[in-house]
Amino acid sequence: MNQPFCSPVKALRSVLDAAALLPSPSPETIPLEAACGRIAAADLCARMDQPPFDRSPLDGYALHSADTAGASRENPVTLPVVMKLYAGDAPAAALPAGCAARIMTGAPLPEGADCVLMQELTDSGEETVQLYAAVKPLQNVVFRGEDVAAGAVIAPAGTVLSPAHLGVLAGQGYAEVTVCRPLTVGILSTGSELLEPGAPWAPGKIYDANGIQNAARLRQLGFAVERQQCSDDPEVITGKMQELLTRCDAVITSGGVSVGQKDYLPLVLEKLGAQLLVEGVAQKPGSPMLAATLNGKLVFCLSGNPFAAAATLEQYAIPALLRAAGRREESCLPARTVCTLTNGFSKPSKGNRYLRATACGGKVTLPGAGSTEVHSSGALSAMMGCNCLVEIPAGSGPVEPGMEVEVLCFVQ
Repeated sequence: MNQPFCSPVKALRSVLDAAALLPSPSPETIPLEAACGRIAAADLCARMDQPPFDRSPLDGYALHSADTAGASRENPVTLPVVMKLYAGDAPAAALPAGCAARIMTGAPLPEGADCVLMQELTDSGEETVQLYAAVKPLQNVVFRGEDVAAGAVIAPAGTVLSPAHLGVLAGQGYAEVTVCRPLTVGILSTGSELLEPGAPWAPGKIYDANGIQNAARLRQLGFAVERQQCSDDPEVITGKMQELLTRCDAVITSGGVSVGQKDYLPLVLEKLGAQLLVEGVAQKPGSPMLAATLNGKLVFCLSGNPFAAAATLEQYAIPALLRAAGRREESCLPARTVCTLTNGFSKPSKGNRYLRATACGGKVTLPGAGSTEVHSSGALSAMMGCNCLVEIPAGSGPVEPGMEVEVLCFVQ
């Protein structure tokens, strides 16, 4: 299988387009309180104006503005108080001209009232009230529908529902919402050297870090995960892949994608009749990555090197899987920003290079004080605490502290 490596931009576009063509996830209706982080399956719209009536934003007096003309501390206007309104009350009558209504924060304005005077500008009277300031029409009123108008789209289909979305939906009386069923992703770590964490260590063996890390990252984003591992045997890998594809919506493998004697994933994909989307990416790390569709499902085959697997998971697999899960495309992509390096990296970059890093406050720091050894594809510990990748374009020389660089922030 040849590998005409494509650009990172083309690789991402290919997998996003393939994900968008897959069948939409099936919807399910769940309690609103359980919906944080879930993806709206259809537009969620306002059922009513919010607020549903004109209301007072403060404690004071609802008035006819014309009755306050000329009021001051030196020449107060005195009015009878004919009603008292608390939040939750419904006014029983209109407010007559020449009268005041004692009103509390959140209470509805009675018909006829067109303003509210804060109690600090009055004598706080209960039967009569002295007004120490004039009020303009519509002053200190929160109007019906000012926050959300009936029929407005609160969360378009594909939106990841946040606590704020849930609060607005609760204000509309939603007790349940329809969301996309979470996708299940099969994680298959390949390699005869791998041991399951917890098994006794043996010479020549290593524990399966990739499977655990990749599964944890996908669970963090709301996916269900089934994780397995197997030896470097093409028949075993084929069987495991077929098994996972019967139960899962997508599969991600690690290991076996390069040109070694036991790198069997290209052969397995060919044997299974997969349609290749990406056959290698022109970048470091993770250049051997494969992406395909198989039986209407996405398959990503990542490098066995831990950082290479982590980087390509973030750059390609996660955006495509989130798109397949129902998210709007713009929320699937790593956010791009420009930051200033606090330390450097001494190697030139013949091809596109991605370095793990931590971005904060417009600055970005490479782990290990820029040590090139820390950025080896096989080094895993330097990923701890990182929240982004620094993109160094092909043909760049060493990067120095103070340089501005493009940063890809991990999707949340």
